[in-house]
Amino acid sequence: MPLTFGDGDFTGSGGVRASAILHAFQNIAKLHATSAGLGFDELIAQNLIWVITKSRFRVLGCPEPGAEYTLLSYPRRTGSLIYDRDFHILTAAGEELVTGTSQWCIVNALTRHVERTDLDFKGVYNPEPAMPEGIPRIRPRDLAPAGAHTVTGADLDENDHTNNCRYADMALELLGVETVRELSMNFASETRLGDTIELFTGPGGQAAGTHNGALVFAAMAS
Repeated sequence: MPLTFGDGDFTGSGGVRASAILHAFQNIAKLHATSAGLGFDELIAQNLIWVITKSRFRVLGCPEPGAEYTLLSYPRRTGSLIYDRDFHILTAAGEELVTGTSQWCIVNALTRHVERTDLDFKGVYNPEPAMPEGIPRIRPRDLAPAGAHTVTGADLDENDHTNNCRYADMALELLGVETVRELSMNFASETRLGDTIELFTGPGGQAAGTHNGALVFAAMAS
């Protein structure tokens, strides 16, 4: 699909926001799932929803506002519990601008437990992983309190839970950086309207959030 970043997708220093990249990834994943009969409406009719558990991207160039790019996304064949999906943002000349990958599962909307299903994407699969090294499991350590965030309506997604792109914004705000070359995120539990997320930072570009003592997200930026 075509992709253009607007002025609001960039920081004061001119770098593209991590959340803008992740929003683009989410949008194309949603469109592809819908076109394959695996979108929100089709799954919620079975009391199922998509949940992202990990994401990672690497910025290889310098995106510019108003420039026209191509966004590609491919699923990768996996088991019946984990669904991997890769992303590529290309320039008009076909050069790789951003590479990304993500891991998803299907959750029962009522029990909130992961469901093993036979649902799968038909058609073309990416033969090679976009990031062969995968997405690291982030184990937050030596964390220091860095404030709190109360979930508002602006933070929510169509499942009425905090949109995972918002966690990227929180992580970078905690770390005091506007843009990154690489960001890895693990998503451990959901938060809802009115929940308070306790925020923490750690050495080596770590950021994390908890709710009632349970880990919500962990991030590693560079």
